[in-house]
Amino acid sequence: MCLHHAVQAFAMAEVLISFKEFSFTYKAQSEPTLKHINLSIHRGEKILIAGPSGSGKSTLGYCINALIPHAFKGKIEGNATVCGLNLADGDMYAVNKRVGTVMQDTDAQFVGITVAEDIAFSLENQCVEQREMHSTVAEIARVVKMGSFLSHSPQELSGGQKQRVSLAGVLVDDVDILLFDEPLANLDPATGALAIEMIDELATLHNKTVIIIEHRLEEVLHRKVDRILVMQEGKLVSDTRPKELLASQTLRALGLREPLYITALRMAGCDLKRAGDLSSYEGMKLDSVKEAIHDWYAVSRKDSTARERDVLLRLESLSYSYDGLVMAVEGISASIHSGEMISVLGNNGAGKSTLAQLIMGVLRQDGGSISFEGIDLAGYSAGARSDLVGFVMQNPNHMISNDLVFDEVAFALRQRGYEETLIRERVLDVLGLCGLREYHHWPISALSYGQKKRVTIASILVTDPKVLLLDEPTSAQDYLHYTALMQFLAELNEKTGLTILFITHDMHLALEYTTRSLVLSGGKLLADLPTSEVFSNPDLLSRANLKETSLYCLAKDLGIADIPLFIEHFVQEERKERPPSVEVIRLPKRKLALTERKKEIKVGKKVVKEGRKFGFALSWEDTDSYPHSFNGVTKIAFFGLWIGFCLLTFDLRFLLPALGFSFYLLWATKVPLRKFLPYIIGILGVIVLNAIFIFLFSPKQGVVYLGSETLLLGNEMMRYALSRETLFYLFVVCVKYLTLFPVALVFVSITHPSEFASSLNRLGIGYTVSYAVSLALRYLPEVTKTYVNILRSQMARGVDISKNAPLRKRLSSMARIIAPLVLFSLDRIEVITNAMVLRGFARLKKRTWYMQSSLRPRDWVALGLTLLFVAASLYIRFARNVMFWYPF
Repeated sequence: MCLHHAVQAFAMAEVLISFKEFSFTYKAQSEPTLKHINLSIHRGEKILIAGPSGSGKSTLGYCINALIPHAFKGKIEGNATVCGLNLADGDMYAVNKRVGTVMQDTDAQFVGITVAEDIAFSLENQCVEQREMHSTVAEIARVVKMGSFLSHSPQELSGGQKQRVSLAGVLVDDVDILLFDEPLANLDPATGALAIEMIDELATLHNKTVIIIEHRLEEVLHRKVDRILVMQEGKLVSDTRPKELLASQTLRALGLREPLYITALRMAGCDLKRAGDLSSYEGMKLDSVKEAIHDWYAVSRKDSTARERDVLLRLESLSYSYDGLVMAVEGISASIHSGEMISVLGNNGAGKSTLAQLIMGVLRQDGGSISFEGIDLAGYSAGARSDLVGFVMQNPNHMISNDLVFDEVAFALRQRGYEETLIRERVLDVLGLCGLREYHHWPISALSYGQKKRVTIASILVTDPKVLLLDEPTSAQDYLHYTALMQFLAELNEKTGLTILFITHDMHLALEYTTRSLVLSGGKLLADLPTSEVFSNPDLLSRANLKETSLYCLAKDLGIADIPLFIEHFVQEERKERPPSVEVIRLPKRKLALTERKKEIKVGKKVVKEGRKFGFALSWEDTDSYPHSFNGVTKIAFFGLWIGFCLLTFDLRFLLPALGFSFYLLWATKVPLRKFLPYIIGILGVIVLNAIFIFLFSPKQGVVYLGSETLLLGNEMMRYALSRETLFYLFVVCVKYLTLFPVALVFVSITHPSEFASSLNRLGIGYTVSYAVSLALRYLPEVTKTYVNILRSQMARGVDISKNAPLRKRLSSMARIIAPLVLFSLDRIEVITNAMVLRGFARLKKRTWYMQSSLRPRDWVALGLTLLFVAASLYIRFARNVMFWYPF
């Protein structure tokens, strides 16, 4: 036994990560981001790195996984080693054989179409033999409890399941260190708690060293950590045990959120040193604080009785389905009153964002109604509603489309045709309202994330909406910036009477800033209650995949009779301690004159739905059809041969059977034909236009080829005389292109992107190029989805790209949609590239493929028949010199 403890002690004493007087300066900066870091992390430790935005905690993470200095260039001073490898001149791939990174944006880390393939990615890059890969993937999937999801798409999983897949993708290397970057950022509370439990289980059972970068301390401390490192302005200002840190004033001094139960103890005047181990709620000595908490709660409280308000927005039995099968929103009814601040709560996929888009008008409900001040909005488009309802997206970079602050805020007014002198006055007033007037001439790129968020809010407020919808307003913000933004919005609500709805799963936001909450789950409204009552109902929270707060647990365990009242008292007291917000001025009312009166949409007028059902993004479709079963090499070879055949053959004896076969293949894919319908209609239009232009520019082409002219209309002297030969020639050309197009649709629909990449590689194309093509196909649906989101946010600002708008204005509007889409795509490319490099991509000259398979007899038969058919057509064309088969 003594020997066992000695071995354990030795393992814990092994230093895996060491920084000595380490500083780092990014290449584009003059000042260091990390300054004189001295740090040692031992094997088996569980470390939390916290700090406000810009403190350097993410940069420290980049050093640990060796993205610095290999992916992010810069100047290193001092010394740093990771698993005995020197950071400055070591091999990044060698480091990442020991360090596994789970990134904040799990969607960006996925490079596989299926869970199994994504887990196997690192093994492919190490040239692991396929049979061994399949065995290892199955084992690791079992470890993270995802064994039954191997054939699923990662994009279709829940937030917690996505994180398990990302974790499995790094565990296949049997790493020593697991690095988590903001693992709770995109998770609802209950899923976040499960994620922390999973991380703790892996650390304990598999003796992993765990490093978590996160500013949500209370959620991480759901399970024990050994040390908390606190970063501030690039320096390591605290390296201590949780118990000691939470009992000190360090978190409050740095503007970091402390756990709610500690805030309650502090406000009640409890002696924190006598309260036990504060690193977790369970570690507290409740008896030592019970009397103080009851005394604090017993003091007089501010009357929180809500005043009577007029109904501004009424939702009645709202229902909507994206695909006509599954209801995204079903039977939701609620009344929103003037001047309210309401939180819309629920788990990921609860229907919160869909509800917002129905209110905005970018989606049109299938059932029910939305009325504003008693007027049914059914006849109002998104552009018309933008005068009433403003929408602020979660990511400000998805809304911003101008270079300068002034131009971005002025954009909506210019869209509406207001005079420039009035626009300037209005914009400067709104920027003053948002504390941004002095930045009106600044480039937006020079602003902080929080300032960009306020710019997007200003760009909506400038139109004087009655309701402001914000989607996850505090996402990716630390407590200091979060509080500043929320204080600003609270002041805005108080001084201007603006009605605000927050779409969020942030429990703290709802608790501290809203008095009423709508709770959604599975597209249905579970509750419409005061927020304090929602947070005092464990059953309701569980049904919505939310989680009771430590404040509720404290009140319950201390025997507080009226828990909602206790929560309201806490909020009132906590409000007194908030830092001052940006000063909000009263916006003067000013009637703006239009330079030209725009045509208004009248109530009751039929409006075309913006949200089309069964929208199709051209991509691989997973069905069990016979065409799907062929090898990727067979599909590529067949498609190449088919293209050659269609371009070179003019003989209807071959083209007509081929046309029938191509449409048979389209049907055989088992993909609903309605998904192909927009493309079929489009190509038919192109083919007809092509035939018209051929006739206009070369009306005698058919006569030249066939050597005869049988007039049907006109005479021989007329340039555009219509002959039987001309019609026959144009018919053949149309059949040629029509024969090619269905097979192109089939090829895209049945070819798995990774199978396509591996097949290209087998045909002699370099694997880096092959994989680039695969990724383009893989991310096309995501780019399409982002485009739709940006389009809808711009529609909510009054952007009109419909046929009713002048062409010049439509082109200008499209440019403003494309600009943020391009920026999103560039950011995503960088994240994906880093994720792939961290998992060993492009390290070796060759790689293996999880999806690769051998050609089976059916493949050889299909290729043989295709070759015979194409060869026969080419023989007739070139050997027999028969270009056209003309039966007349």
